[in-house]
This record gives sequence, C-alpha cells and structure tokens, in this order.
Amino acid sequence: DIIFEDNKNRNTLLVCKEIIENNIKVCIVLRLILSDDNPNFKNSIITAHPIGERNFNKYLRTKKIIYKKE
Repeated sequence: DIIFEDNKNRNTLLVCKEIIENNIKVCIVLRLILSDDNPNFKNSIITAHPIGERNFNKYLRTKKIIYKKE
C-alpha cells in the first residue's frame, strides 16, 4: 500500500494497492477537499484502474511517496 502525490493535479493523490492473491496492482485516483475549497464539495474517488509492474516501478522512481505501509 503506497500513497503518491499527484504532480499534475492539486489536492489529488494516487493510492496504489497490491492484491497478492490475484497478483494485481490497483491504482485509485483520490481527490481530497481542503479547508480553502468550496464547503459543498466532498472527497471523491476519480477513477480506479489496474497498473502494471512497469508503471508501478516508474511511479516509485518519479513520484513523491507520502505514505508507505511497512
């Protein structure tokens, strides 16, 4: 389980989870609401998609890691 900062979009995170039983990785794009945003907005999941080993390793090299489960 790793959370990456999205460099392109403000207040957006990439949450990546590996499901060991099926040997797949899933990446969820999550939009967080901060105190300076419209109070009517809510946190939301933008999309979820499977991610290959090659792209996952690219994320590890190029994106800032905010959280990593040990």
